[in-house]
Amino acid sequence: MEFYMARRSLRHAVATTTSLVLIAAGVTVGLGASVAQAAPACALNQSVTDSWAGSLGTPYTVSKEVVGDGKVAAGQTVTYITKVSGSGALVNQIRDFHPAGFQLVKARLNVKWLIGDQKWDDVTKTVVVGNNSVVAKGGGWTTAGGGVIALETTYKVPDNAVVGTQLDSGAGTNIVLAAGDWNINPMGVCVTIRQPNPVEAGAGSLEDMGFGSLNSGSGQVFGSLTDPQGSMTNVISGVLGNVLGNMS
Repeated sequence: MEFYMARRSLRHAVATTTSLVLIAAGVTVGLGASVAQAAPACALNQSVTDSWAGSLGTPYTVSKEVVGDGKVAAGQTVTYITKVSGSGALVNQIRDFHPAGFQLVKARLNVKWLIGDQKWDDVTKTVVVGNNSVVAKGGGWTTAGGGVIALETTYKVPDNAVVGTQLDSGAGTNIVLAAGDWNINPMGVCVTIRQPNPVEAGAGSLEDMGFGSLNSGSGQVFGSLTDPQGSMTNVISGVLGNVLGNMS
């Protein structure tokens, strides 16, 4: 597993007796100066706990999980939840690193402010979308009192994703402490591309015929059924036009 820790290298972390624990598939592995840590096997969730000189030896944890069974068809959506927790310091960034080609559909943030309760907020329009990453930024969310900062991200999988492929992802955060900027990418949190089920395959076939997307409910023809200005004649003409056009 390769860890990218901005302003804080793994060598420095080991030299300062940093404790790094990787929990993968229920197995805890300690990382020491003489241990070469291989990339973890793909799993539905992973968790990394670290303490360093800047945290005064107190631990902080970054975890990530795939919602559901981790299997998704090309063109469908998948959701991840990334969490940061620890020993009381503020967090001003939480990051999700997604597989190449994934397109953000929705992002929600659940944080603990110094004053107020935790709740989910839609942050789709305010997150920073970068190179295979989505970053939520804030003035500072506390980890005191068991506070957990959580970022939920939902993506559309590319239409050309290959069945059977396992796609890895990562996570990161910025803890407001010396050397608290921390990325773990890849992390071993994977989704597997599966065959589309009959409903998904059928929806794709209808879209190819020009009937619009069943997911959006705004197809070129079916949308006319809910248009008070439309007429059944226009609907029938539209259906025949689409069918005959695709037969030619």
